[in-house]
Amino acid sequence: MYKRQSLNVVILEAEIAGFGASGRNGGWCSAFLSGIDHWLDDPLQRDSAIRLQRLMFETVEDIGQVAARESIDCHYERSGALEIAVNPVQLERLEKELSYLRNLGFGESDFRWLDRDEIRRALPVEGALAAIHTPHCAAIQPAHLARGLAERLESNGVRIFENSRVTDFSEGRVRTAEGDVRADAVLLATEGYGCSLPGRERSLIPVHSMMVATEPLSAGMLEQLGSDRRYCFGNLDHIVTYGQRTADDRIAFGCRGIYLYGSGIRSRFDAMDRGFERVRSTLLRFFPGLEGVRFTHAWGGALGVSRSLRPMVCFDPERRLGWAGGYFGNGVAACHLAGRTLADLVCGRDSERVDTPWVNPPEASRNWEPEPLRWLGFGATRPLMELADRAEDRGYGRIARTIDALLP
Repeated sequence: MYKRQSLNVVILEAEIAGFGASGRNGGWCSAFLSGIDHWLDDPLQRDSAIRLQRLMFETVEDIGQVAARESIDCHYERSGALEIAVNPVQLERLEKELSYLRNLGFGESDFRWLDRDEIRRALPVEGALAAIHTPHCAAIQPAHLARGLAERLESNGVRIFENSRVTDFSEGRVRTAEGDVRADAVLLATEGYGCSLPGRERSLIPVHSMMVATEPLSAGMLEQLGSDRRYCFGNLDHIVTYGQRTADDRIAFGCRGIYLYGSGIRSRFDAMDRGFERVRSTLLRFFPGLEGVRFTHAWGGALGVSRSLRPMVCFDPERRLGWAGGYFGNGVAACHLAGRTLADLVCGRDSERVDTPWVNPPEASRNWEPEPLRWLGFGATRPLMELADRAEDRGYGRIARTIDALLP
């Protein structure tokens, strides 16, 4: 047991709450944690990694409870996520994934196999052969969640200073152009935007994801989508795909993986950017029956990637400095759990959240390579991923596996 502590919390935001990845993401409140297989594969960390995964399962439900309790209309619907195989090589990978999960002790209630008939009834993606369904995922409207949480925090006494860009930080102090804030503990939660801070230039780097949204679909088009449940969905392409049916019957869909030289960040994109055309054509490959639908929205934004390609939660109890991030595009639920974990660390609480492998991992100090090396690395990785996807589409499993071995 621990005594409930009264905290005085100040949040400094360079733009407005929800401006970055927290408001512009694909709307997946998912228990998926990027890179967790690294810890699951390590016999010394496997038990704590499984505990971390189950905490992520609970986090998805917890966010829904918070939204309901605080009357945040973020369109939360926990229909789950579908990971879909659309060619024989992907099917083989999906079967291996399910076997892997079963060997770790995750049962039908966590990951369920859908055969060809079942997936086509649930969501008739073109060429779908099978899928894994997990209930530990909810479709949300992310900007509503971010703004709603900000409003509730302010009503509970948290002070949020928007348009207050941080220029420097140190133990017990954060500096902005308008003045300094002094605090017992300083926490950085800047994700892909932290590279502008001194000393953080290569800790997390920004990778951009591109998204589009259709007009509200007609009754005929909705009928082609089968079930009226708002599944989150994607296939096993190496170029990550993710989509959802929104509460107002649009399809919001994205692909990710664009890195700009020098960790450049773009928040505004031309609607005719060729990256959006690739996203639109990929969505129509999923659902050819949507041909002719009007796309009304297109946007992009930066997410944070660590050198280990895994998220982490770090806190130095002596210096009272901490940070969390590196969610690699899976941050809606992960940052909620990371925030609760940081709160435990700041307050000195010995909780089950603290005893997990993403807390103060040895690789936390590992930085990305200087330019032009990281730009060249990303530049080489994307064509390899596209080549692997083409090889799988054509049934060249051996070639795809060879390319996989070259990818991080």
